[in-house]
Amino acid sequence: MSFKNAIPDVIDYCRTELDIPDDILISVEYEDLSDEGVKGWAIDSAEDDEYDIEVDHNLTPDEAILTVCHEMVHISQMHKGHGLDEVEATEKEKTLFDGYWQWQAYLNEIT
Repeated sequence: MSFKNAIPDVIDYCRTELDIPDDILISVEYEDLSDEGVKGWAIDSAEDDEYDIEVDHNLTPDEAILTVCHEMVHISQMHKGHGLDEVEATEKEKTLFDGYWQWQAYLNEIT
């Protein structure tokens, strides 16, 4: 299975953990961000309750999943009207990443 197939599950997991409502549209695109010096971006689109995540397509699968976790924290911040807090996003990304893999292990156990 391609890691890109796992990204919707990562988003669902983060959505639940960060209390982001299900009606918020979140899309992910893979771009070459190497010239930007970032692994990803979270973008508040022009439409209400729609957000885009751009992930550098040069990342390893684990880096891409960790980046999505990080950007989901930023989406939570934007949706709740808070300023972007890089410290909070960096602190929570690893917790979300680890929690996602624990959740996957549990799901594999019960199925």
